[in-house]
Amino acid sequence: MTPIHDADRPARRLRAEQRTAAGIRVVSLHGEIDHNAKDLLRKALGPYDARPAHIVADLGGVTFLDSSGISVFIAAHQQIADAGGWLRIAAPQEAVREVLRLVTVDSVIACYPTLEQALSG
Repeated sequence: MTPIHDADRPARRLRAEQRTAAGIRVVSLHGEIDHNAKDLLRKALGPYDARPAHIVADLGGVTFLDSSGISVFIAAHQQIADAGGWLRIAAPQEAVREVLRLVTVDSVIACYPTLEQALSG
């Protein structure tokens, strides 16, 4: 896994690790996704234009998600889809899943209860 993080952030702040599984880039996120973390989230999900990207954002370790993070996910989804790829969300914790449902992100970006289901799509 390739870690992406900001060394100046406390442990509860966002951390991201990347790996490839079956040709799909898996971005595992841990911590809180808020205004302070939006740039790190954007960096972790990018670049989108190298080839049609197939990305699963594993939110199993995310404890908080606000509108800043939602905006980054929506923008990433649009750019990836425009380039012929896809973005999927996997394993959100209950509180995060509820936010995704309330703002209907789950109707725009495919959301799966587990990483395995997101990978098999």
